[in-house]
Amino acid sequence: MPGITPRTCLYPLTCSLLLTFGLSLGLTFRSNNHCYAGTCGEWLFPLQARIHVVVWYCWVSLSVTFLAIRAFYPELRALLEKIIWQRKIPVVGKSLVVSGTLATAWILALYGVLIGIWWMELHEYFGTRGRDGGLHVGNDRLAAVAMTGHLADVTMGMVLIPTSRHSALASFFKLSVSTTMTFHMMMAYTLFSIVIIHGFLYISWVAVFNGLTEQLRMVYPVLNPTYLYHETWPGDTSSLGVWRASLIFTGIVTSMIMLLIFITSLSRVRHNHFNLFYFTHLLGIAAVIIICLHASTMLYCTAPGLAMWLLDWGMRLYELRERLDGSISSLGNGWYCLSLQLPRRRVAGCACSSPLAHFYIHHSKSSTRELHPFTTITHLASQSLLAPERSDGFPIQFLFRKRGRSTQLTNVPVRKDGFAKLVSLCGRSRRSRIEWTEKLGGIAEDAPSSESIELGVETSPAAEFEATVRLEGPYFTPFNPSKYSTVVCLIAGSGISGAIAIASAFTERKRGRIECKHSGVTHRRDCSVGDSSTVRWERCIIIWSIRADDHIELPFLNECKAPGLELRTHFTGRENGRLDMAETLGTVHNADSGSMLVYLSGPNNFIDAGETACKALTGVDWCPARWDI
Repeated sequence: MPGITPRTCLYPLTCSLLLTFGLSLGLTFRSNNHCYAGTCGEWLFPLQARIHVVVWYCWVSLSVTFLAIRAFYPELRALLEKIIWQRKIPVVGKSLVVSGTLATAWILALYGVLIGIWWMELHEYFGTRGRDGGLHVGNDRLAAVAMTGHLADVTMGMVLIPTSRHSALASFFKLSVSTTMTFHMMMAYTLFSIVIIHGFLYISWVAVFNGLTEQLRMVYPVLNPTYLYHETWPGDTSSLGVWRASLIFTGIVTSMIMLLIFITSLSRVRHNHFNLFYFTHLLGIAAVIIICLHASTMLYCTAPGLAMWLLDWGMRLYELRERLDGSISSLGNGWYCLSLQLPRRRVAGCACSSPLAHFYIHHSKSSTRELHPFTTITHLASQSLLAPERSDGFPIQFLFRKRGRSTQLTNVPVRKDGFAKLVSLCGRSRRSRIEWTEKLGGIAEDAPSSESIELGVETSPAAEFEATVRLEGPYFTPFNPSKYSTVVCLIAGSGISGAIAIASAFTERKRGRIECKHSGVTHRRDCSVGDSSTVRWERCIIIWSIRADDHIELPFLNECKAPGLELRTHFTGRENGRLDMAETLGTVHNADSGSMLVYLSGPNNFIDAGETACKALTGVDWCPARWDI
């Protein structure tokens, strides 16, 4: 993002929270005259509703403040990332760390405060109204239904906090994709559980209601037991009474949408049919609107998350508005390079301390709606420093490859209509997952015939073709190799992109240190990048596992030459086995008495095996590159 700084991120976020707080608190007073929702807690419990809003916004504000402090203090981040329990937690698949424990306690504290605010008042309200009407059973269940509804309010608010593979706010707060996704997933599961409890409590009350006499059924209306029978349709036939009776229907519709989202979020469905998962998630927009019509406090609690979501999208769309002209060149054997000029303002205000930066690329000719993440092979810090100060930008490059010959498209696509077309759009098969890169790579293979793009005809490695793209980013991955004496890049296939950027950073540091050492005072601006007083990084080892049939000599690696830089290639295939990561890392670790950092990139099973090997070694830190949702 351009200028991911307090001025461009934290300050607008603070303003949006203040505005939504003022709006929410003001509506609790306005709703005394008119309420748009099926049930309005501020009509019946004005004090509790306003305290509810104040507590929620205080909780969100304190959370944002703590995350901002965490972002500016690496020591605090390191403390919070300490592992308490090594074993994987079921469902989450993560080890228990300090930050996770504190976050859980912080959420439970919020629930505890809200229960303290609401429960006694709800218990007294439903108990008194029931007894006054001669109803002595089921009143506590109605109080529990209302209580779980208020817990769902704040949980929905936490679910809506911007979570995606490319969140500008998460980038500013230095939160990894894995962290934000885990939080979103856990809160979504919690919300779904609360909604299920909420629904079953209501169903159990309906069973009690159906066992009552006709006279006692006139105490509460079954469609909205928050009010008395004469306050809701059919007891009240006014427009307000009819509107209150919509409570049960808005609840059912929202629950069905949540159930559909839950099913499509399951790992097997999500991975095999990503588009189905994605477009079903968009139904969440309708769910938020409908649930706000269900209960007014839902709007007050979802407002900050919606404001953050709009702010995040605004920052992203601001970048995506700009078209950047570049070129795509074929490197041979299915490998391609996208080159373009990055405007200098994109890194204005960024420290660029990490060599790992990724962008989200939109190429309209490949897809009008898809954004795909790519790690740049360019070390942005050194390129920004080496480029002339008066230049508007500097060159960056992206490396990608199409699938092997066995998986290339060999037939002209068949036109699909009706239901078949809908299935093809929603179901993301293995073939559709490679469609975007097939089309993008096809530009570099293009003869004038469009058929050659579909068939993937190989051309000369020297061929270059123009391409116009939109970029969102850069997003920097927290990665500080200068704290370690040895950095090992353990990568597979096209995961080499991050390793090239790391090698470039290492090369520039070495060049800067050599020039500063031999020249004394130098005007080379990259000397600051390699200041010997702060840099401990002495070795950079790239271990590249790749199939022999897919391998090429990448020119970018040949440009990285420096003492201490080493490239090792492990060929896999029918005759060669997989890379033994434990043995490979063990050999490097035993030969180095200093600290070691391992960068892991490749398929998920490759990264998992690498993490297992790292955990078996003492004094080794690792950084996995994961893109999956």
